[in-house]
Amino acid sequence: MVSRNNYCMEAGAIALLQGEWSLSFVGPDGKEVTEAARSAEVVRRQADGSWRYLIDHPTGADTPR
Repeated sequence: MVSRNNYCMEAGAIALLQGEWSLSFVGPDGKEVTEAARSAEVVRRQADGSWRYLIDHPTGADTPR
């Protein structure tokens, strides 16, 4: 799997992320399969400074197939 964060729009302790990902694997029929999409996520900063996902939509920036 390859993932790249395209942007992060931060508003206080909440942020909107948008990324691109691709995943390649061998399917049950032995053929290679590649999936790819642009994702949308909403995260919240925690008291310790780390971030946790509130919403993760793996194909949120693309029309579902």
